[in-house]
Amino acid sequence: MKKKKESKYIPVARRRDKPDAIMWLVKNHPEVTDPQLIKLLGTTKATVTAIRKREHWDIANIKPRDPVLLGLCSQIALDKLIEDVERIKARKAEKA
Repeated sequence: MKKKKESKYIPVARRRDKPDAIMWLVKNHPEVTDPQLIKLLGTTKATVTAIRKREHWDIANIKPRDPVLLGLCSQIALDKLIEDVERIKARKAEKA
């Protein structure tokens, strides 16, 4: 039987930083998919979609900031995500 992964607690003070982290990832790594962003940062699909389309209610105040520096994910997790994305991209280029 699989053990359910516990969700990590993000303090209220840092929750307002999630849109900044999403914007940073979208800007610096646009190839990262929405489900990957959702899993890494613990956010919702609606928030990610709104930021990608620049329709977020607070888009004027969102400044791209590194999620590792904000404390929303670890550097290891971010590096692993980017490595996975590059591996997938290389496989697609290989097949084409």
